[in-house]
Amino acid sequence: MAKTKTAKAPAIANKTPEAASADAETPEQSSPQTFKPETWFPAPVWSRRVQQADRINTHILEVLDDLESRTENITRSNVGGWHSKANLHMTNELAEIRRIIGNACVSCANHLSFDFDKFELFYQEMWLNKNGPNDFNKAHVHPNSMLSGAYYAKVPPSSGNIEFYDPVRERVMSVFPVKERTRINTQAMEYKAEEGLLLIFPGWLQHSVQPNRSNDFRVSISFNMGFKPKGSR
Repeated sequence: MAKTKTAKAPAIANKTPEAASADAETPEQSSPQTFKPETWFPAPVWSRRVQQADRINTHILEVLDDLESRTENITRSNVGGWHSKANLHMTNELAEIRRIIGNACVSCANHLSFDFDKFELFYQEMWLNKNGPNDFNKAHVHPNSMLSGAYYAKVPPSSGNIEFYDPVRERVMSVFPVKERTRINTQAMEYKAEEGLLLIFPGWLQHSVQPNRSNDFRVSISFNMGFKPKGSR
């Protein structure tokens, strides 16, 4: 059941608009430091640096070269580039980064108070992305996935960041002017792609990848994590 909070009616609730306006505080009187909002329905994004990333990334690029030479490219959200099959979690070629990502997802699920007594996480998909010059990924979500994310193995300068969008689409019906964009009023934000960076986010959070404006290619690993009752197949 959703948590309910009871708010007291404002003192000016029954006054005329003129009186209410007269009693309202000016921006100088009302300080954001004394009247802070509570944040509900968050869209969390977790980020961390993977240790020994240089060694891990070298291995990932070797696996990429091998897969690209003998397997077909598939298309999902990618416009251009090379996208592997999404079954890499079922092989041992990327076992180390798979373990690192899996452990990180467990930490994220704990943060969400996930019920590990009765349920467990499992890999639904994992795949490699290679975006060359001008390649990008259209805005999309990852349906039926609890957690999704990306790990960056090779990132030339200006090769494209990942961009997230406000999931509350009704908010566009009431856009107001702001002095600056902050976490509480932004409609889109981006994370700078960097080698060794791991990002994890809810599968429902819409995102895209900006065009690669470099002369080299960017490489990342993406994944989807689901859940199931403990002991089930």
